[in-house]
Amino acid sequence: MKKAARVFLISIIVITGLLKFTSLISPVNRYDNTIIGVEIKSGSSSREISQKLYNKGLIKSARLFNILVSVSGFDNSLKAGYYEWSPSDNLISIIKDLNRGRVATFKITIPEGFTVEEVAEKLGEVTFYSKENYLSLAEGNNFNRPYLPRKRQGVKYVLEGFLYPDTYIIPKEYNPGQVLNVMLNNFEEKCWQELREKSLKKGITPYEAIIIASLIEKEARLETEKPIISAVIYNRLRKGMLLQIDATVQYSLPEWKDRVLYKDLRIDSRYNTYKYPGLPPGPICNPGKSSIEAALNPADVDYLFYFALEDGSHIFTTTYEEHLRQQNKYRRGLENE
Repeated sequence: MKKAARVFLISIIVITGLLKFTSLISPVNRYDNTIIGVEIKSGSSSREISQKLYNKGLIKSARLFNILVSVSGFDNSLKAGYYEWSPSDNLISIIKDLNRGRVATFKITIPEGFTVEEVAEKLGEVTFYSKENYLSLAEGNNFNRPYLPRKRQGVKYVLEGFLYPDTYIIPKEYNPGQVLNVMLNNFEEKCWQELREKSLKKGITPYEAIIIASLIEKEARLETEKPIISAVIYNRLRKGMLLQIDATVQYSLPEWKDRVLYKDLRIDSRYNTYKYPGLPPGPICNPGKSSIEAALNPADVDYLFYFALEDGSHIFTTTYEEHLRQQNKYRRGLENE
């Protein structure tokens, strides 16, 4: 009887301990999904981390946290960074996140053709920093990259053209400089080598190639027309003609318009290719891969003119007379519909 009583008592103690352990590792509140941000500073001990988590209402026992971390051998492997949890997360998952460095991130997609100002505005919406924080870095010589120009007269933003359009997953703790560096690294990895080699073969600088790519990005809606528009740009430059690209005028204006007016064509800006010959002083947007490839591989055509149709496609012509005839023909067709 005494032996049976001891076994029963030990069983009760073990079961009680297991229930207590299960309770302590379970979520503080499995129904509370409120996101709570926690910054773990570099060099923080497991005791400091556990106390911070307990004070934030994310774990039930700082002591059990330290025991589990020690037993798991994670004492020196908890990663610093900015994390996000909720009271519905359990203790084990929190420890695993800290050990693996699963910091909080944000996901952002930069479309082809976004300007620096549009990129900065979007970043300001999803990060802890404002649009102005990003713009102040983008306009000066704050990044040491071989493909970036030095700040020069007339260039609006040094980083224009190089914030590579893509989908990014970036740690929330990153400051504006780190975020922009991620985008520059992506450009460097995906474009720089080909850009450098092919642009020099064409007798232009890599920066000029990016300027041309940005013009193509803003002018072309159809991928198939990008090499043709590229050829028109090269042909007009070769003949010393004004490029007369509406998108360069738009870039000069305070805000983007639905369409450029005749009075806008007179704006005194180096970006205005109706007024100043040659390429604008810098890119007018951040072009995607296909526009960069089109700038490096223009079509073998002798077109000098084009105009846009309602569906976004273009009519290309070699002479100004034919250009006017095609425009009149198209307008008459619209009037007869």
